[in-house]
Amino acid sequence: MTMSATKSPRKEEAVAIDDAVPVFALSRPDDGRQSRLARMSGKLSRFMARNVATKKLTMCNDKPLVTFTFDDAPASACTAGAALLEQYQARGTFYISGGGCGLMSPGGRLATAEQLKVLCAAGHEIGCHTFSHSAVAAVGRETLAADLKRNQQFLQGIDSDIAIRNFAYPYGDLSFAAKRCVETHFDSCRSLLPGVNVGVVDLGALKSCELQNSSIGRQGIRDIIVNTAGKNGWLIFVSHDVDRQPSWFGVSPDLLEFALNAATTAGCRLVTIRGALQLLRGAALGPTSTSLR
Repeated sequence: MTMSATKSPRKEEAVAIDDAVPVFALSRPDDGRQSRLARMSGKLSRFMARNVATKKLTMCNDKPLVTFTFDDAPASACTAGAALLEQYQARGTFYISGGGCGLMSPGGRLATAEQLKVLCAAGHEIGCHTFSHSAVAAVGRETLAADLKRNQQFLQGIDSDIAIRNFAYPYGDLSFAAKRCVETHFDSCRSLLPGVNVGVVDLGALKSCELQNSSIGRQGIRDIIVNTAGKNGWLIFVSHDVDRQPSWFGVSPDLLEFALNAATTAGCRLVTIRGALQLLRGAALGPTSTSLR
């Protein structure tokens, strides 16, 4: 994450929410109480997860791809954000933690089940973000598997036609063991490792770029899209809320629209995660490619 020259508040300080209001996914667990050995072991596991490709796919796309994703899915992302994407004949991938539906979050109130149902009907993709928004590196394999199953059951209770095939790591946190577990359940797992996916990608930890007013400006967006187009790569943008005064984790409508326009102008194809995976495997998208769920 890039920072401005002036000192910015810490993420926790940037969230202004009434103390009496329960907040979902406020901050990631602190491992400061772990022993030195446990912390060293965790660092090694995270290093391996980031640097050892465990689920490789050779990209076969004929055009550069750009995907817009939204984590936790604040209501603003499902309304204002989705509407902007639709203006460009695009659809997004929204990673949902079922346990937070309708609750307050650092990015504002999260979408309700009814709002997610409307989102699905419009052709946007729903992905998994665990049910409880757990940092998966800190969760045992059996507990993690049960949490993933609970989230899938919750989401399919909203719309039985939803196929939950793609995942994003809460907080971008992953260990090697958790990565190996999660990638067996999904077609892809999106991380917060910065960069453009090019050549042979690791579906267990797809790279991404945070599309947040707090971390990137128009020139940064333009540069990474040009880089994507030049390498025939796959760029995955990540954000949370979409608001004129976004949270630390969110994006303003004008910056989101700038990214959409820049990607289109550069000749990139705007697709969901699911749509991108089809294209990467050399498959053609049919006439309903904007409603890939």
